[in-house]
Amino acid sequence: MNKARLLNGKSKSSSQRIWELDFLRGVCVLLMIFDHAMYDIGFMFADAWKEVGKENLTLLVNLAANYYNNSVLRHTTQNIVVWIFALLCGISCSFSRNNLKRGIQATIIASIITIVTFFMDDTIKFGILHMFAFSILLWWFIDTICCHNKLFTAGICLFLGVMIIMMNEGFMATYKLNNNAFATDNKWYFIGEFMLGNNKGFSSADYYPIFPTTGYMLIGAALALFLYPKKKSLLPWLGKYDWYKPFTFWGKIAIWVYALHQVAVVVILALISFLFITPGSFVVI
Repeated sequence: MNKARLLNGKSKSSSQRIWELDFLRGVCVLLMIFDHAMYDIGFMFADAWKEVGKENLTLLVNLAANYYNNSVLRHTTQNIVVWIFALLCGISCSFSRNNLKRGIQATIIASIITIVTFFMDDTIKFGILHMFAFSILLWWFIDTICCHNKLFTAGICLFLGVMIIMMNEGFMATYKLNNNAFATDNKWYFIGEFMLGNNKGFSSADYYPIFPTTGYMLIGAALALFLYPKKKSLLPWLGKYDWYKPFTFWGKIAIWVYALHQVAVVVILALISFLFITPGSFVVI
């Protein structure tokens, strides 16, 4: 029998992925796509679709722009999704063979996104992918100076993660009382919202600075040592029928989905508009 095969017929390389991590990441990715699609409908396509004069289209646009965009559910879910993304990013660092390579790749992709969005007049200056790139490289640095000692690395990550989150709460409380408490301009925007000063001239289509999100990533990296010491699924019995695969597929390619999904969503909506809603017009072109 081929030693590279397991009893259930899967190869060792495929078994090394922990299904619940890809599943959670996949769910978060799909929620992100839905959220951005609703934003596009509510703002990017809103005027053209309202002009058509159809009641159902106006209702859809209002639902997306007003009820959904301003809902407590959206803002709560958005925060939870980001926290889960960050925790999973940290956990994944413990499984990667080359986090330096991962961090550099994420940095390159994030830089490309910034350049492309700059020419679209909707610049992403320090979005979630920029934050993940920084966090992965930070974990690599911590692990390197700890000589790859898992316990030391986890301890430092946990300490720094908790401190970043707690300090952010204090900084933000001060910032709300005095916008210029930490900075008088926004050139240090990537550190945290409290560094925006009076916030004049700053905008970013996606904005997740180092404080506090990197803190959640570092906590995830610390938890990995205790949750997955053997790098095996905690819930193998729940995944034996492979029901999760429609979600884990998206989780495995999350970085590429994040980089490309907005373009894909806009193209799909523009095509739908061209064919069925505003015949002959793609609206966004």
